[in-house]
Amino acid sequence: MISALPTLMHEFDVPSSTVQWLTTGFMLTNGIMIPITAFLIETFTTRQLFLYAMGIFAE
Repeated sequence: MISALPTLMHEFDVPSSTVQWLTTGFMLTNGIMIPITAFLIETFTTRQLFLYAMGIFAE
């Protein structure tokens, strides 16, 4: 993500501190979602997860 920082700063016209917070939020979200995803994969079948995701995002 470090290589994308100058592009993000230019495209969104924001200072580097804002883009650094964006990167921090992205990493925190990944840190939370990876264990949740592992739990869901162990609990449900891939087919069930796929159909549930399609049902949520297709609406």
